[in-house]
Amino acid sequence: MLREARPYYPRLAFALVLGIVAGLGPLAFTRAFPLVIDKVIGDPAHPIGLLVLVMIGVFVVNLVSSVATYGQSYLTAWSGQRLIATYRVRLFERTMRMPMTEFDRWRPGDLMARFTNDLSLMTDALSVALPQFFVTLVTLVGSVAYMFYIDWLLSLFLFIVAPVVNFVVATFTKLISTATRRAQERVADLSANLSETLQGQRIVKAFGREDYETMRFSQSNENYFGAYMKALQLGQTQTPIVSMIITTALLAIIAISVREVIVHRLQAGEVLQFWGLVVLAINPLNRLAAFVGDISKGLVGASRIFEILDLPIEEDAPGIVARGTAIRGAIDFTNVTFAYGPDAAPVLHDFTAKIEAGEIVALVGPSGAGKTTIVNLVPRFYDPRSGTVEIDGRPLVSLPLAELRAAIAIVPQEAMLFSGTIAENISYGRLDATHAEIEAAAREANAEEFVLDLPLGYETAVGERGTRLSGGQRQRISIARAVLRDPRILILDEATSALDSHSERLIEAALDRLLPGRTTLIIAHRLSTIRRANKILYIDGGRVLEMGTHDDLLARGGAYAALHAAQFA
Repeated sequence: MLREARPYYPRLAFALVLGIVAGLGPLAFTRAFPLVIDKVIGDPAHPIGLLVLVMIGVFVVNLVSSVATYGQSYLTAWSGQRLIATYRVRLFERTMRMPMTEFDRWRPGDLMARFTNDLSLMTDALSVALPQFFVTLVTLVGSVAYMFYIDWLLSLFLFIVAPVVNFVVATFTKLISTATRRAQERVADLSANLSETLQGQRIVKAFGREDYETMRFSQSNENYFGAYMKALQLGQTQTPIVSMIITTALLAIIAISVREVIVHRLQAGEVLQFWGLVVLAINPLNRLAAFVGDISKGLVGASRIFEILDLPIEEDAPGIVARGTAIRGAIDFTNVTFAYGPDAAPVLHDFTAKIEAGEIVALVGPSGAGKTTIVNLVPRFYDPRSGTVEIDGRPLVSLPLAELRAAIAIVPQEAMLFSGTIAENISYGRLDATHAEIEAAAREANAEEFVLDLPLGYETAVGERGTRLSGGQRQRISIARAVLRDPRILILDEATSALDSHSERLIEAALDRLLPGRTTLIIAHRLSTIRRANKILYIDGGRVLEMGTHDDLLARGGAYAALHAAQFA
C-alpha cells in the first residue's frame, strides 16, 4: 500500500509536517503553567504584562495547531480516499478480467462484501484512524521528551508501565484482527444469502418459502451479529484495561511528584507542568490503543482486498500478435478433454469435431452431456485440460483474446440485460454504433415492433436485469445486440425454449436472417431449431456419439432417433 501511495507522497509529506505542528501544539498549554504560577502568581510584583503575553502566546499556538490539524486531516483523508477509489476500480477491473475458472470459485455476495465492508474498513483506517494516530503519536513523543527535560527520574517511572501497555495492546491487536476477519467472513455469507434470495424471489414465492428464507437469513444475521459483537467486545475491552494501567501509574507519579515539591527538588509550577504533560501523554496512550485497533481492522480489510487483486487475470501469452486477417469461423476440436477443476471428473473425453466456416451445427444430447462446456471453450471462457481447439487452423491460445471474442456473439437461453435504456443494451454489441445502426439491428431482430410502442421508444429504461420487459422482448433485444455485433461465430443456447408461440415465431424469423453466412453453434432442444442445422452432433458422456443431418440420423435409428422419438413423436 505504501508503494502504491507514491503519487500522493508530496501531499503526505506536507501533511506530515502539519501533523508534527498539530501534535506539538498542546504542549504550549503545559509551558504556561510554570510561567503563570511561578513567574506571575509567585512573583510579589505580579507582572500582568507577562500574563497577557502568555495568554496571547497560548491562543496563537492553539490557533496554529488547529489550522495544522485541519490541514493534516484533510490532506491525509484526501490521499486515503483517492487511494481507496483507485483500489475500488482495480478491484472491479480485476474481477472483470478474472478467468472463469477463478470466478466460479467465488460467490457474488462474497465479492460484493469486498467492495463494501472491506473497503469501508480500509477507508476508516486510512482516512480517519491513521491521521489521528500520527498526531496523537507526536503529542505522546513530545510530551514524554518534555517530561524527561523537566525531571528524568519521574519520567523514568513511565517506562516501567510502557512494556505492560505494549504487551496488552499487542495481545488485543492480534485478537481484534482475528475477530474482525471472522466478522468479515460472516458478513460475506450474509451478503451472499441476500443476493441469492433477491435474485430468486420468484422461486421463493412460487414454493412458498418466505418463512424458510427468513429463517435462513436470520441465522446468517445472528452469526454475523455474534462475530461482530465479539470483535466489538475485544475493541471496547482494550481501552479500559489500558486506561486502568495508566491511571495506576498516574497515581504513583502524583504521589512521587508531591514528595519532590516537599523536599524542594521541584517548584509547584514545574509539578503542574509535569502533571499536564502526563495528562497529555495519557490521553494519546488511550487513543493510540483504539487507533491501533482500527488500523488492525483496516489491515484485515486490505488483506482481503489484496486476496482478489493477487488473483490471475485473463491475458494473452507473450509474443501473441493479431493475425491481420478476418476470422472466417472454421472450428476444430481435437482430442479435447476438460474438467471444471483439477480434482473434478472430466466433462469432455477426447472430444473431436470439425465445423466448417459458415456451418450451422446443432448440439443435442441428454442433460450433463457437455454441450454447454463445448460452446464455452470457443470464446476461451475455459481452456481444455488436454487437446486443442482451433479457429481457421490456428490454436485458440495463439489468438489475442480481444480479436477472438470480437468475432463471437452469444445469445443465451435467458437474456441478460443491464440497467439502462433499450438503446444502451443493444449498443452493448458495438459501443460505437450509431442510432440508425441500433434501429436497423432492432428491426432485424423483430424488436422494433414493441420498442416503438413504448412511450420513450429506444430510451425506455429496462430495469435491473431487464425486469420491465417480457421474456420474449428481452430475448429480441439480446438478438439485436448480436446482430449489431455482426459476428463470424454465433453461439445460441436455445434462444426460444422458454418463450410463448408468438415470441418464438418472431425470434425464429429473426434467426433466419441472422444465421446465414455465420458459423453457428446451437444448443438445441426444439425440433424447429434442430432442423435448421446443417449438421447435428449428438453428445453423450463428453463424446460425439453420432453426427449427420436430421434425416440421416433418424434413418440410422440410433441414439438421436431414440431421443427424437422420446421428445417429438
